[in-house]
Amino acid sequence: MGGNAFKALVPHGSFPRMPPPVYNALKAALFPPLKTLYSRVVVAREAPEKADYGDLDFVVSGPREGLTHAAVKDALRAAHSVPMAGPRISNYAIALDAFEDVAHACKHCEGPSEFAGGSTGNVYFQVDVNVCADNVQLERTVFYSSYGDLGLMLGLLVQTAGLSLGIYGLKLADPIGSPLQTFYLSDDTAKILTFLGLSMERWEQGFETQDEVVRWATSSPFARALAARLRSGESKLSLKERGEGRPMRQKFIDYLQAEGVPGTESDSGSEPNLSIFATPVDRADKIDAALRYFGKHDEYTAILDAARGSTRAKAMLNGNNVREWTGITGTPTRFILDEVKERLAARAGSATVSDAMAEAVPAWQRALLEMSNDEVRALTVSVKEDLDAAGKLEFDWRAAKAAKLERKKQQASAAEAEKGADGET
Repeated sequence: MGGNAFKALVPHGSFPRMPPPVYNALKAALFPPLKTLYSRVVVAREAPEKADYGDLDFVVSGPREGLTHAAVKDALRAAHSVPMAGPRISNYAIALDAFEDVAHACKHCEGPSEFAGGSTGNVYFQVDVNVCADNVQLERTVFYSSYGDLGLMLGLLVQTAGLSLGIYGLKLADPIGSPLQTFYLSDDTAKILTFLGLSMERWEQGFETQDEVVRWATSSPFARALAARLRSGESKLSLKERGEGRPMRQKFIDYLQAEGVPGTESDSGSEPNLSIFATPVDRADKIDAALRYFGKHDEYTAILDAARGSTRAKAMLNGNNVREWTGITGTPTRFILDEVKERLAARAGSATVSDAMAEAVPAWQRALLEMSNDEVRALTVSVKEDLDAAGKLEFDWRAAKAAKLERKKQQASAAEAEKGADGET
């Protein structure tokens, strides 16, 4: 059954699965009105040999200026809807008799019992409209959603390398840095397929059977590692990953578990930089290989070092440590910390680092990462002694207070002058 989005809104409604004639009639009926509302309207390539469909998914971009959800609902002749603002998926319930050609297809095909007897009350079909932010996102979404569960199959493959695949591209499975952030390797579908050892040209040619889809996906070197994982029994897929209730995904899993699937040895026909993904080596090694493949290693390292540098700076260069190491308290501790950072930056000097590292990690933090705790302490004590000898640790509280009052006085005078100027105009 379809209609999962309407269980609460239409509790007594029936959402039967659609045989191909009904599905195709509904798709043909809705394309024209949607094309008047969006610059691009696409339906991803459906899974071959599918007996029926739970819903109809449109992927769109470029909405007409001023387009409202109500206008979309009216154009689709939807009886009910679950709207979502922005570039997201909205759901529509289309009555069986909303379009004559659809009702005719229902009447003349072998389908669910709801099609029989001429009764159309409370019988609907669920239509989802996925609004993408731009055409680039639309293309990725259409690819990921193509041929039923293809995107999910490829997602299982890249999991073996600590990666994750979705409509926004290929990323590391786990966030990195501090604060944590998602790290994308690529949002280019063609490059991602090349990385997987799969042919974009073959995908564009299309697949006539589900077996063709499965054989194409499992021709990736990544499939060897997933097959080994499945057959080892050491790692069990969840019901969701296994495809409970998803026959095509289950066929993919069964094919990988079959005796005829290649083992974990590298495929001699694979590119050298892809062969590592066919093997059961440590996940960290595969992540490193993926970073280098996409030219992201320097950026990745810079983010990790920025997090390490920030953490170490907070742990080492703080008022408590300065007081403990030097016996200095109060505002002069700030003078010491500022001078320590300047000397650390000078120590970093002209050391060669990547552009990503130079942008992400301040020079003084890069130097701090290379020093032991004892070295940091010795530097801090040395700075204190130098500043003390130069008389730079003496703090004139009265002068500081007078300067603060003078600044406030000047700010008040400036505000008053600005107010007077506004009154004159």
